[in-house]
Amino acid sequence: MTSFIWIGPLVGLFVGYFLAGGGVVGVVGSCLGGWLGHQFDVIIQLSSSVYQFAQPKPKGRDSAIQAAFFQATFVALGRVAKCDGAVCDAEIQWTTAVMNRMGLSPEKKREAVELFDRGKTSNDISEELIALRNACGRRTTLLQIFMEILVQAALADGKLDQQEWATLSHIAQSIRYRLSFLEKVVRSAQAYQEFRAAGSQQPLSERDELVRAHDILGVSPDATVQEVKRAYRRLMSQHHPDKLIAKGMPKEMLDMAKEKSQAIRAAYEIITSTRKK
Repeated sequence: MTSFIWIGPLVGLFVGYFLAGGGVVGVVGSCLGGWLGHQFDVIIQLSSSVYQFAQPKPKGRDSAIQAAFFQATFVALGRVAKCDGAVCDAEIQWTTAVMNRMGLSPEKKREAVELFDRGKTSNDISEELIALRNACGRRTTLLQIFMEILVQAALADGKLDQQEWATLSHIAQSIRYRLSFLEKVVRSAQAYQEFRAAGSQQPLSERDELVRAHDILGVSPDATVQEVKRAYRRLMSQHHPDKLIAKGMPKEMLDMAKEKSQAIRAAYEIITSTRKK
């Protein structure tokens, strides 16, 4: 764009001189034309700067977050699955279902399997966890989604034993995720699991369903209407696909967030409809 600095004034000088008819008047006209040409260049450069500013910047950081999230997730899934000594069929099926729901390409699926196997055979996955923590920075919502995925994997066999809890706690501490938050995630995940299972198995009683609904939202049964509403809005915001993509979550993992959003909405509707009665 530096070429415009002299092109505009030069053209303005000649145009102004000839339009003014030459001579002394032409000199005045050329000066005026040169000034107008300069102003034209300023406008062009300003427009170009605004255009360039408005263009979307390369999202290198988002790519780094997506890569770190993907790698840490499957390495940690392998670690959680193996922490109690043996990987059970339910854990393998759950991880396979996650890969299928993500719609991974054959290449990405191979990478996910390799990461999962690495997590199974290694007692130290701190490198991937630190990379995730550093990549996410203050985007704590991504860390919560990360822990939710791991907790659901640990509950794939229907229970959470001491070794699994110890492993989840260690992972949470490694990414600086509060244990008090992890406890809420576990209660919510357990309620979510029972909530989903109720559709295919024996339905929950109205009382149990209400208890599970409160656990999913992370509020006590005696929470006020405003507290329930705030919890609902916060969780829906945290699991909103557009916001998760903006924060750098891999698009392949959005289906899991969408499923959780549906459960959150259903839980909120159960609570509000029961209280209206």
